[in-house]
Amino acid sequence: MRRLAVLAFLVLFVSAGAAAAQIRSVRTDGPRPFGVLLGDVLKLTTTVDVETPFRLDRSTLPQPGPLTYSLELRSIDVTEQAAPGGGTRYLITTEYQTFYSALETGEQAIPGYTVAVSDGSRRAEAQAGKWTYLTSPLRPIQGQAGDSDQRLRPDARPAIPAVGPARDRLIAAATLAALLLVALAWSRAWPPFHTRRARPFAAAAREVARLVRRGEEGRREALLRLHRAFDAAWGKRMLGEDIGAFLRDRPAFTSHADDIRTFFAASRRAFFGRDRADVLAPDALSRFARDLARAERGA
Repeated sequence: MRRLAVLAFLVLFVSAGAAAAQIRSVRTDGPRPFGVLLGDVLKLTTTVDVETPFRLDRSTLPQPGPLTYSLELRSIDVTEQAAPGGGTRYLITTEYQTFYSALETGEQAIPGYTVAVSDGSRRAEAQAGKWTYLTSPLRPIQGQAGDSDQRLRPDARPAIPAVGPARDRLIAAATLAALLLVALAWSRAWPPFHTRRARPFAAAAREVARLVRRGEEGRREALLRLHRAFDAAWGKRMLGEDIGAFLRDRPAFTSHADDIRTFFAASRRAFFGRDRADVLAPDALSRFARDLARAERGA
């Protein structure tokens, strides 16, 4: 039994020596370890030197988040560089924030973590990152008479900017935009102004653009829709023989006189001619309806 105990001790001693040889040194540096106040951010740098070909196992490092009720790990970053005398040096930078409200000066500790290195078959571990510091309370200085620059001051009241002028400009711009939109809708005969009698060709142009896509039958319906628009624009039923009188009463359409005559001639052939397929092409019919709508707006 004594021999077994001695053998076990030797194995542990050799293993510890091997681990120490694989991780040459571990050192943690931080800011001043005193005068830490509520909300302070503490930045620590842990330097780990390892032998070749061992590499740091990053899965063993802590993850950002709360560690205790008053300490949070905000970030962790690892950089790698060549170590003096060979091997690899890892710089592990951790950033903590303390929320400990101290009532009096006392010692607090940042818990350590395990760093592990491996070469694929062998593995070694060491403790790192532990650091202690002294916290200080947020209290006014006692024993001061009269006014003093060192007394704890009240919280500064935030400045409230004046938003009245900017709000008035925003309301004025929104009102102007709404009025312009209403005026455009009225001019273009958009809903809810699309049913008013003053813009029959605007309403017809939208329907014609939809009807001409339905083939031959749709184009014939588009012709009828334009005839009803001519009737509404003149105020009475209009035939091909009435084109001259219509143009005298509605001079805004004079520039489209030839197109209007062509339309009525094509419509007569389409409904009463032998070749009823002789209807204006869809593009030409849509363009004619849009031209009449523009002339109507100009009037």
